Amino acid sequence: MQCKNFQTVLKVNENGSSVQQDVCPSEEDEAFNSYWGTRTKIKHIFDANLTSRELGGLFRKPQLIQEKECPRCHVSSLNFVCPHCHNRLPVEMIEKGCEIISVVGGPASGKSNYIVSLIHELKKYGNRLGLSVTLQQVGRNDKERTSNKYREFYQIVFEQHMALPKTPEVKHPIPWIMRLESNTTGKAVYLVFYDTAGEAFNDPDKMARDAEYLQHSKAVIVAFDTLGVPKIKRILERKGIDVGYQISKYEYMWETIKNNNDANPALKMTERPYAFVFTKFDTVIDNSRDLDFNLDAFVDDDGKFVNSSFVDTGVVKMSELKNCSAAIREALRGPWHEEEEEGLANDTESLWKDNGMFFGVSALGGMKDSLSIRTEGAEDHQVVKPVKVLDPLVWILVKLGGFGINAQ
Repeated sequence: MQCKNFQTVLKVNENGSSVQQDVCPSEEDEAFNSYWGTRTKIKHIFDANLTSRELGGLFRKPQLIQEKECPRCHVSSLNFVCPHCHNRLPVEMIEKGCEIISVVGGPASGKSNYIVSLIHELKKYGNRLGLSVTLQQVGRNDKERTSNKYREFYQIVFEQHMALPKTPEVKHPIPWIMRLESNTTGKAVYLVFYDTAGEAFNDPDKMARDAEYLQHSKAVIVAFDTLGVPKIKRILERKGIDVGYQISKYEYMWETIKNNNDANPALKMTERPYAFVFTKFDTVIDNSRDLDFNLDAFVDDDGKFVNSSFVDTGVVKMSELKNCSAAIREALRGPWHEEEEEGLANDTESLWKDNGMFFGVSALGGMKDSLSIRTEGAEDHQVVKPVKVLDPLVWILVKLGGFGINAQ
């Protein structure tokens, strides 16, 4: 627990001058500074001394947790922190219990664009599935809070119609945290998005660190760059399509997941839902003939790449999601197979069985060039149209159960 007392008092110093001093002084915290590599002073961290009844509620079932008194200043607080790194935790995560879904991805997989579009679509269509989303106010400052990061990135994507810039590499990226709650059952889940720079997945040590996120997750969304499939990349380049950046193959992320699973058999990670998501899938739809891809499961009668029907009906047809997954799996085994693609298709099927599914999504709906997003609508009201970005999360929520989603 962390003290929340920011009160000051007027005191006279040794020089006889009056100065404002903290009632409960901030201090250098070894765990916090070790995590961030800083020498920052933060408010005092103390043992919460939770009762057995309160402990029973941690990550299990809702329990009422009383405010705890700072032993230094005797001001009560409900500011929870991680016991390992002393970073703040959402109070609802402790009080109401939670399950965590992690979103991870390899180099240049469009993770940032995906999470911004996912939040946008949850706000737009979540109510039709009986879901509400709350962006968490966690971070060392206003800029790091999920709600403020989303507001900033929303303006870039949905108002300026530009793809987000490359994620810079930092020692410890700030996760995006949002709370999803069923309006019908009250069950909640936390979606935690680790927006690591792509370069982190070229470094074995950093990959091992980021793989730890998966061990504490109830389910995982894994983002793969569609353009990282060698045959797709080569065919598009042959057509004169400039992908706009240096692509790293999806194997970095896939090998990280497999190695983490092999090294931790007791965690039974293959018994958890894993959504393997190919981003920028509009490139496949637009070039389906050249890529020899059967797009029937992804398009409407007019051949347009469209959302799954649940965004209109509120009813999740599992057959729609399974047909899309099957089409991608067969492409990996057939026309896209060149090196490791068949192994990816076979391993996910043999290891995860029904707990692993492939998805093809477009966070931006399509690009005019390497920076500008392709928009739709009237000339004076052009809009960005993400496609199928909700599918992986909705499938996971149905697999976890308890969210009251109407699935057939």
